[in-house]
Amino acid sequence: MDFDSYLALPRPSSLALSPDGSRLIAAIGQYDDETGKMISALWELDPSGTAEPQRLTRSAGGESQPAFHADGSLYFVSTRDDDKSAVWRLPASGEAEQVCVADGFRIGGSTVVVTTSMLPGAKDAADDAAQRKDRKTSGVLHTSSPARVWDQELGPDETRLQLANGRDLTPTPGNALVQAEYVVAPDGRTVIAKWFVPRLDWPLAQLVAIDTATGDRRVLAEDPAAGFYDPAISPDSRYVVAARWEDPQPDTAPVLGLVLVDLETSDLREVVNGRELWPTDTTSPAFAADSSALYVVAEDHGDRPIVRVDLATGAQTRLTGAGSYQAIQVAPDGTALFALHHDMDSPHTPVRIDLATGDVVRLMSSEVELPGRVERVEATAPDGATVPGWLLLPNSDEPAPLVLRVHGGPSASAGGWNWRWNPWWLVAAGYAVLLPDPALSTGYGMECMERGWQGWGTTVYDDVIALTDVVEQRADIDATRTAAIGGSFGGYMVNWIAGHTDRFRCLISHAGIWHLGGFQGTADYSGYFARQFGTPEARPERYADRSPAQYLENISTPILVTHGGRDERVPTGQGNHLFADLQRRGVESAYLSFPDEGHMILKPANARFWNQTMIDWLNRHLR
Repeated sequence: MDFDSYLALPRPSSLALSPDGSRLIAAIGQYDDETGKMISALWELDPSGTAEPQRLTRSAGGESQPAFHADGSLYFVSTRDDDKSAVWRLPASGEAEQVCVADGFRIGGSTVVVTTSMLPGAKDAADDAAQRKDRKTSGVLHTSSPARVWDQELGPDETRLQLANGRDLTPTPGNALVQAEYVVAPDGRTVIAKWFVPRLDWPLAQLVAIDTATGDRRVLAEDPAAGFYDPAISPDSRYVVAARWEDPQPDTAPVLGLVLVDLETSDLREVVNGRELWPTDTTSPAFAADSSALYVVAEDHGDRPIVRVDLATGAQTRLTGAGSYQAIQVAPDGTALFALHHDMDSPHTPVRIDLATGDVVRLMSSEVELPGRVERVEATAPDGATVPGWLLLPNSDEPAPLVLRVHGGPSASAGGWNWRWNPWWLVAAGYAVLLPDPALSTGYGMECMERGWQGWGTTVYDDVIALTDVVEQRADIDATRTAAIGGSFGGYMVNWIAGHTDRFRCLISHAGIWHLGGFQGTADYSGYFARQFGTPEARPERYADRSPAQYLENISTPILVTHGGRDERVPTGQGNHLFADLQRRGVESAYLSFPDEGHMILKPANARFWNQTMIDWLNRHLR
């Protein structure tokens, strides 16, 4: 599987199940040769898995975010007219019709709530258009932090929640609904949303309920030491579940758990504690059809299984085996779940999970011819901890050169299929790829998080080197030809590796932190990072000791630096600074910049060039 065959793979991203359970819709992205873009379309899948999938939509702008109305019609988002994002309705029979201009939507029963971007003070869409026409400046005056999120400038636009008929539920939100996370109760009477409240360093994330009849808002959950995210609501419209993320502290790793709120009594209780079961932060939990239990996707040793949590007893039952799951849909009769499944060696595919037998049925073909095989590996770190990982090996009889790739996060796992930076590209080019889950990785208990919390660079470095040492002893690995690569936190680790060993022939650092002090003051989440790492004023020794730039004089290994020019998570200045320092020191280096990309290289043509440039760099130094 080279890059072109990888690019041609279908990419299911979301599922929607009709109220009666008879129809299942998937949004599936595919590469379009004519436009050079990934375009999403809606496909109808047979819930039983017997009939072939049927494509429902086809347009240049694509369709996404499918959801069913109580009347059985299918709603979705598309940019079919004038390049404006809009909500569309496709009845069971007939043609699609535009409902309203909006960025996104959620449905509860027969109530449709949409997200729109409007200027402060705008009364409606017409008033907003008039204000934009009269606006002569691009300036944005910020009065609270953050000013940016990822590659998005906050303001002057406000994200609002409105009914599909245009009635505004949140006329003066400010930045409260940035990256809107909300659901609509099945009875249509209430919207549950994450609501940001400004603080000096980082906003407080409340959980609020908004009455769809009056717009009245009440706080369901608020904690000065934690934030609430990713809400879901029960089929009987009584209970809300949400993720509760503790705020980080310099000496204490935060715990992620789930809380349950009773909308009738306002009682709040913890139903999942991250010290026992770590819920993934990429998929919201789903309620059982009778509202008696939750289906939670959890992190577990590189897998992301579905776990049933009984709300009365707290009992936890793992329902799935190997691999990772996301986008859960629950059959209304309670007999089955529908989800997307993926693993290190298989891309995302829709499946049906029989809750009585545990049988998993694929609902569409996802066969891919891989250029190698994958094995689980492990090592023992200097402190005695077990360091797990995966080794991907090419189809070759000769010992393969080894590429160590450190994952980002850092609270994440290398497990599962990765669309952003797929390791099989490198395997197709003849490289073995080592993917460790070092300290700070999720799915291995709080001990793994805690042993790495103050071990940026140090503990994580010991872990990845220990696993590399073990793998290099294998007969199918050429230990004389090795490289290390990584992005985001993985890029930070590559920069750290550069100053602490010359064992690798070359390195590749993508969007990596180079100067910790400079990063803390310029990143989009600088206030949050200061809570995690301490401020430079309070912890000057930590910023100095753990900054890769501190060890510039030790670096001799050739480094390829890559960065997106619109990156605000790890600002592009970090890549610029690293490259300038390497050039000044006379270290062999190159800098690949993408002015139109953010933290991730997403545009297909850019991703292809990025991939080929990295392979060329590896070939130059390892072949």
